[in-house]
Amino acid sequence: MPKITKIEVQKKNKERFNLYLDDEFEMGIDVNTFVHFNLKKGQIVDAKDMQQIQDFEQYRQAINDAIQYISYRKRTDYEVQQHLAQKDFSDTVIAQVIDYCYEQRLLDNRDYANSLKNTMLLTTDKGPTVFKQKLVKAGVSPSIIEDYVRRYEEEQPLDDIVKVAAKISKQKKGPEIKVKEKVTQSLMQKGYTFERINDVFEELDISQSEDELNHLLQRDLEKSYNKYARKYEGQKRVNKTIEALMRKGYKYDKIKDKLEESGIIDGTEEIE
Repeated sequence: MPKITKIEVQKKNKERFNLYLDDEFEMGIDVNTFVHFNLKKGQIVDAKDMQQIQDFEQYRQAINDAIQYISYRKRTDYEVQQHLAQKDFSDTVIAQVIDYCYEQRLLDNRDYANSLKNTMLLTTDKGPTVFKQKLVKAGVSPSIIEDYVRRYEEEQPLDDIVKVAAKISKQKKGPEIKVKEKVTQSLMQKGYTFERINDVFEELDISQSEDELNHLLQRDLEKSYNKYARKYEGQKRVNKTIEALMRKGYKYDKIKDKLEESGIIDGTEEIE
């Protein structure tokens, strides 16, 4: 039967050893594998022994890989499972590693959710829906997700969301109804619920002065009227202009007044 003839420390990693059987290199082993089997020179190892050593070494490699993966930032058990699966470790070994990580308190999905919550609330302007999506992607269980999404909503100050909405509204010019629509879309994309957005609009003033709206209407009228000149003539051109302006949120009577003010009667006029 094979005999261990040499065990030497690897040059590049003092925590690993090279194992030789009958003067031939057999495999590299982790220091924990070395200690676990109490390996020593002159020891006889049969096929069963070697299989146990190889299995344990795979387990130790997977543990080391998982620990390194977790060291960069907090991980969920699902993330660790996926990471190890990509490294071609067996399901059995992965399950053993997950158990080990829980025993050593290296994994805690509640702690992961709480940490992500705190980080996002401090560093982003995202709402609870985005937070929930990240937890789902990380494989957190529905019960934990429900609990921490609720906490996220409770801990995110309404004033902070109002500031986000105010910043968005300043970039959106036009009738109030359209500004509100665009702000709503932006907030939804950031992960806020309709209920929360309604709360925001109770605190947010998006009104614009009559002079500003008048100026915007004149600008948009000129753009639309000149645009439709390429395709339409006469009253058709006027009607298309009115439709375009109403889609932008302008009121019909305001549009009619502005058309008359601009001297547009039958669509044959040009606006400079």
